[in-house]
Amino acid sequence: MADSTPVNSQITDAAAPETAAVLPVGRFVWHDLMTTDIAKAQQYYADLLGWTYKDFDMGEGGKYPMIHAGGTEWGGFIPADPGRSPQWVSYVTVPDVDAAVAAAQAKGGQVMVPAMDIPTVGRFAYIVGPNGGTVSPFTPEPRQGETPPDPAPAPGTFVWHELLARDQEADGKFFAEIFGWRIEEAPMGEMGNYYLFKRLDTGKDAGGMLQMPGDAPGPSSWVPYVQVESADATAARTRELGGKVWVEPRDIPGVGRFTMTSDPMGAMIAFLQP
Repeated sequence: MADSTPVNSQITDAAAPETAAVLPVGRFVWHDLMTTDIAKAQQYYADLLGWTYKDFDMGEGGKYPMIHAGGTEWGGFIPADPGRSPQWVSYVTVPDVDAAVAAAQAKGGQVMVPAMDIPTVGRFAYIVGPNGGTVSPFTPEPRQGETPPDPAPAPGTFVWHELLARDQEADGKFFAEIFGWRIEEAPMGEMGNYYLFKRLDTGKDAGGMLQMPGDAPGPSSWVPYVQVESADATAARTRELGGKVWVEPRDIPGVGRFTMTSDPMGAMIAFLQP
């Protein structure tokens, strides 16, 4: 696993600089909270993080409430399908959503939502890895001008994405090949072997991967991190508002302090104090 994994046929090292001028490949750009109670979730995160919301008109699809934080939009809220557990689903840029979906199926993954267009926005799908982990390959509509840079981190904004993996070898290889990432080992001492997903277009970190504890319930899972001013205060406020703290605030040397939680409906989300 310490060696770089091969990438999918859509993306190569040689093509990365040219591709990056048009589309930042393998970059997390959006976040949907699939939840059983949208109104309750909106109130919870507004109280916890100070998020504000603005409805996007989806036409026949109704209103889609979007998250505003740090001066920009970061995601939105959608109803969970019957029988689906509440969860955050993050969107990752790819050159071809349909090709990413086909690759996921060929590699043993499942398709939760087939590829479809969002008018004026782009094309997306929801895929799930063989051991779990729901994520959305996404191709935005072409825009004029240069690709905007990554938004600056600020309290209330999404700053990291982590795969809690049942099988680091298999899960890491699956998602790296789908999204064109390379994998690098980053020793974390007592926390175990940590791995970084690296983007080919810029060499920047896309996200990370940690072995899920053997006694933890459920399948592999993608967990987003939101920046906060105090991990300890956020953990305490999580409990006050009816959420659950799964990992008490602790330090990551050289990175910051974090806590891992779930909201009152059960969606996992983590918080990072740089």
